[in-house]
Amino acid sequence: MSSLEAALGLLVALGTLATEGQVRRDLGAALLDQGRFLEAESHLKQALEQTRGEVRGDTLNSLAGLYHATGRYEDSLNSLQAARIVFQQIGDVVGEVKVLGNLGTLLISLGRYPEALEHLTAAYNLSIGPARSLLAEHRSQGSILLSLGNLHFDMRDPREAQRYFQDALDFAQRVGDQVIAANAVLNLAEVQQQLGEQQVARASYEQALALAQEGQYRQVEASALVGLGRLMLAGEQWAEAEGTFRRAGEMAQETGDLEGQLYALLYLGEVQEQLQALPDALATLEQALTLAQQVGRPKAACDVHRTLYPMYARSGDHAQALAHLEQLYQQEREILNAEVEQRVQELTGHFELERAQHQAELTRLRLVAAEEAREVAEAEVRERTRSLEQAQLEIVTRLAVAAEYRDDTTGEHTWRVGQMAAAIAAQLGLPAETVELLRIAARLHDVGKIGIPDRILLKAGKLTEEEFRQMQQHTVIGSRILSGGQSQLLQVAEEIACAHHERWAGGGYPANLKGEAIPLTARIVAVADVFDALTHERPYKPAWPVPAALDELRRLSGSSFDPAIVEAALQILPLPEILRAAAEKPEATR
Repeated sequence: MSSLEAALGLLVALGTLATEGQVRRDLGAALLDQGRFLEAESHLKQALEQTRGEVRGDTLNSLAGLYHATGRYEDSLNSLQAARIVFQQIGDVVGEVKVLGNLGTLLISLGRYPEALEHLTAAYNLSIGPARSLLAEHRSQGSILLSLGNLHFDMRDPREAQRYFQDALDFAQRVGDQVIAANAVLNLAEVQQQLGEQQVARASYEQALALAQEGQYRQVEASALVGLGRLMLAGEQWAEAEGTFRRAGEMAQETGDLEGQLYALLYLGEVQEQLQALPDALATLEQALTLAQQVGRPKAACDVHRTLYPMYARSGDHAQALAHLEQLYQQEREILNAEVEQRVQELTGHFELERAQHQAELTRLRLVAAEEAREVAEAEVRERTRSLEQAQLEIVTRLAVAAEYRDDTTGEHTWRVGQMAAAIAAQLGLPAETVELLRIAARLHDVGKIGIPDRILLKAGKLTEEEFRQMQQHTVIGSRILSGGQSQLLQVAEEIACAHHERWAGGGYPANLKGEAIPLTARIVAVADVFDALTHERPYKPAWPVPAALDELRRLSGSSFDPAIVEAALQILPLPEILRAAAEKPEATR
């Protein structure tokens, strides 16, 4: 700091703007590490006016970190996007990796987990590819590890988060980066506390506090104090906890750290309640809620609502208690739906990896077949292909059942649709192999529902136009999950998932196909799906009598459905074995 300030004074006197801008960038970054946000912002903004190329990209990246730390998330996002453009224009892969990692960190704070995973994965792929040698000991490596740990921690996977934080600490100790080390120890302490390892967590918080005080990293220092205060709160050390949270809050306020203030206020409110100061506790927590909404932290807002609603109930204000409980439910559903989409992306990525590995292994085995023992190697190819198909089928089938349980409490809809689709195919005279293929593939028709929010999927009333457009996306999501499969089974499942809501006369979704342009398998499943949906209760409707459901199939023949398929279905529906299963279900349950 002293050297940079002295250099800046000389450069200002000399009027060397470009070099002055570079020193201001370095000075702003150092101030940012120390949590001196106002001074850092002044230097970084001046540097932005004086620099070009790599230095400008680094300046924008540092400004984004400052905006993130002070709760200005939109400004942070804009700065990171501008920095990425700069680095791409000059071909700086290292700079792009840093920005992608920081974008992932920011998106975690916003609760946008699928996008966070996408950016962190892109950063990781670049860091082990084109930028591998350049990033061997670069701080961005540690930052990516910390961000991946935070993502898993927010997604309620503390053990996986712990692994990433430990890797980040090992990296920091190897390269001598005290900032990464302090943050890694702090994050490890949070995981240890969540896992119930209180004594280990206390030692880690104290270590993080010592590292932060030594390096004057005020933001980490405030966070470590909050962690220690939480341990005091759990140990019913009310007075000590109150003093610690107040100290952390004051430190966060001095540095402009809105997120630090938020958590200090949240836990201070809990302590005040324990000290029988309920009006003070309510006022403190309402202030914390305002901050949570201001900085866009949905999980923190949930924590505040979860603390406030029983407090208002105890105070006798039941209207406020109910309001906070309703807001808690709505916010938690939104977070859950974001997590579901992230799981869909992870599953899709898992399939892509499996396919790439499978293709590489097939190539190797075919070379062996050509050179050594073709018959043995080809048998191994077939076995590996069968194993891959079985693994993929098991994954998507489990996912399909998980999706179905959200709006079918028995979870048997997918099984029934598979049985009926196979029976209709047999009635149409399709080959036995196709009938059996359809029996399994039809079960995956609604796998895309895993990506539809509960507020839409389980809505009792009529969907709005926007909600219906979102519901239609389950065909696209399902097709995306199943896309690219090498087996005939997954290829048929993909076309069914995509096209089972197309209409024979047109006007369906997602592609507005007509007539025989709709795959035959999807046309068959469409009839089986609607018949089963009509004859079973759902959140938005009661079950129809079987004769009424059959009349509805006749009415929709030629408009929604292929008339030939409806005619075949009317010959066999309802299936006797399905009626027997339905009749026997209550006894089996008892």
